[in-house]
Amino acid sequence: MDAVTTEKKKILVIDDAEVNQMLLTRMLADYEVLTASDDKEGMALLQENADNLSLIILDLVLPEVSGIELLQQIKSDPATKDIPVIIMSAQVQMEQTTLDMGAVEFWKKPFYNAAEVQKRVAKIIK
Repeated sequence: MDAVTTEKKKILVIDDAEVNQMLLTRMLADYEVLTASDDKEGMALLQENADNLSLIILDLVLPEVSGIELLQQIKSDPATKDIPVIIMSAQVQMEQTTLDMGAVEFWKKPFYNAAEVQKRVAKIIK
């Protein structure tokens, strides 16, 4: 009998800091983590995977288009508006704004320990 293979849930991380991409990829090893360094790469991966993305983790400070603008695009597109988005940033003054725009959580950088990140992600994507 063949073993049943279950597909890992996909998470898209959009952050221009490679160290944060690596940290989150390690912390979320139970998931398939896609990474992007800017808005163009992030939106391309989002469009390619919109049907089976479980979560987006988005940094507010990106090289060209801000995370706020990207969040706005994600939430205004019928194909992506229902994908949960976690915002991460050191700009804590943006927390309420991003939550009002549709983000499910705001993580202050530097983020929580691995167990906390795993617990929060599992709670969101069940």
